[in-house]
Amino acid sequence: MPGEILFYMRGLWLLIKGDPAHTRYLDFTERGLARSFWALAFSFPFMVASELVSLSVLVPRTIPVGAREIFRSALVQGLGWMGPLVVLGLVCMVSGMPRSFLKIVVATNWMSLPINIFAALAILLIATGLQPLGSILLLVFQAVVLAAFLVEIRIVYLLMNEKALPTAAAIIASAITALVITDIGTRYIMGG
Repeated sequence: MPGEILFYMRGLWLLIKGDPAHTRYLDFTERGLARSFWALAFSFPFMVASELVSLSVLVPRTIPVGAREIFRSALVQGLGWMGPLVVLGLVCMVSGMPRSFLKIVVATNWMSLPINIFAALAILLIATGLQPLGSILLLVFQAVVLAAFLVEIRIVYLLMNEKALPTAAAIIASAITALVITDIGTRYIMGG
């Protein structure tokens, strides 16, 4: 499977560059869509761990980390992954581009894997409190998050046939959905 992941990463790189050869690496069929959710399976432990480390170390009011918090974090992370995809699907349907949805899901699922792994490792190192390493990593982490957002905009734009309005609607709707889920989810994990 690691070889297959690298294969998809090459396809993402070609897609970001606008190279039509990306279609040889990214499987935009229904089978490819199903396989792209392996990115969620691989990312999931990193997502849950980074969420719990963030809440238990970086939030002023520490929370105990037990089975309940792990379950809640897993639930929130799953909703945080799927919620924006549902909204994105609705935008694609309303925009008359349902075929773009499948491609966007495949590409963004695979793009999420390295980002989630990097985020978990960065959050873990930041939480150690080693200075100035923690401050430097926080700046790098913020730059990577911004770069990932810009790359996602490019991917969605390219896969929505370079149409600006549907791209903007898709990005705004999925970002707002993710923010709402994160806000409500964080309070839920902390026992609110």
